Amino acid sequence: ASAAAAAPVAVEKKAPASDAKKDAAVPAEPLTEGEALPAPDTKKDAAAAGEPAVEGGTPKLVVPEKIFNFGTMRDTETVSHKFVLRNEGTGTLKITNVRASCGCTTTELEKDVLAPGEEVKISASTNLSGRQGKQVKAVTVTCNDPDNPTVQLRMEGMVTASINVEPSRINFGEILDNEPRESIVTITSTVDDLTFAVKSAELTGMDYVQHEIKEIEAGKSYQLIIKTVGDLPVGQHNGRMIIRTDTKVRPIIFFNISMQVIGPLKIMPPSIHIRHTGTEGEVTSQQLRISPGRIKEFEVTEVICPVEGMEATITPQGNSIYLLRLENMPNSDILQGKSVILRTNLEDYKEVLIPFKISKLRTPRRPPGSGNKKNPPLKTIELTPEQQKAIREHTPRVPAKKVETAPVEKIEAAPAKEGEAAPTK
Repeated sequence: ASAAAAAPVAVEKKAPASDAKKDAAVPAEPLTEGEALPAPDTKKDAAAAGEPAVEGGTPKLVVPEKIFNFGTMRDTETVSHKFVLRNEGTGTLKITNVRASCGCTTTELEKDVLAPGEEVKISASTNLSGRQGKQVKAVTVTCNDPDNPTVQLRMEGMVTASINVEPSRINFGEILDNEPRESIVTITSTVDDLTFAVKSAELTGMDYVQHEIKEIEAGKSYQLIIKTVGDLPVGQHNGRMIIRTDTKVRPIIFFNISMQVIGPLKIMPPSIHIRHTGTEGEVTSQQLRISPGRIKEFEVTEVICPVEGMEATITPQGNSIYLLRLENMPNSDILQGKSVILRTNLEDYKEVLIPFKISKLRTPRRPPGSGNKKNPPLKTIELTPEQQKAIREHTPRVPAKKVETAPVEKIEAAPAKEGEAAPTK
């Protein structure tokens, strides 16, 4: 037996539920060795055991219709639907949370406690303004059904935009750093009596992409010509264009542009991602693949790491393909702004840089006193000196190394009396 093991504690037997008042006056007896705990048979016991709190049975959530297809609607309309939630179990069903997938979807629940055989309707509504193409809006329902604690309800269908944008986004895919690309976006009115004009188009963070607005039919149709210019920076690039019109139906149109630019060498992934955990001494590893890009034949002659202790292993695969294994990379911001250097036999590209990208996870904190009914304010718990001492004495300690010890004879200790310190073994 371990030296840190706690003394046995007397466990009360639970009186049968059939005569609770009579048995409540009878003092509980400690269980004998090997006797099992009685199964929880009341709402209080179920909660203490970590099981869903039910009354006289087990709840069962049934949703006859989980997906509502609203067909095809215009962006000037609002889609609404009532989903039915039914309790087909033998215990009380409690709906603890209803969460929409986005802020544009609202929900309303008539009540959150259902008796066996009872049902309730949950209303979901989504404004389709500014939407185009296939739309899927989800609502997640959380309850105390032990077999089905979460259920997702969905409203889906097609939205016809009063001002249609085709295509809805541009992905140039993989392109070489010296390879120009061009794409045309058509912006058209789909309503006979709706006229509009494209006032402007803005794209920030992508200076190597230019655009031109061209009128095709006054008040009805426009073209947006988007093309890359000059030498493109190597890596993955994502940008958002903001198109402004003079109509209230769709005054702002968001348009995404993406591309993967390949340089003289194709390095995948093009950058080394490090997650800053804040844990001192924590390291990570990553593998990259280097293959021909704009230049088809080359040799990697050396790999230089930016910090001491970091290791790199380069393995040729044939046909100018290499696997680069990086190890002992610190999970901190020490690598911010640094790069791994590849040295090659190319006269114009003697050194090729692979940059680091550091991301730091942030844990959101609620300010003191904030909260609501479902998320009450955080409270500070003050421990008594006796509680602090008990925690210190019963906290397991990890040994520095494994030590073999001789077996210790098990000694049964008597239950500790109230106010008396627990005996040690």
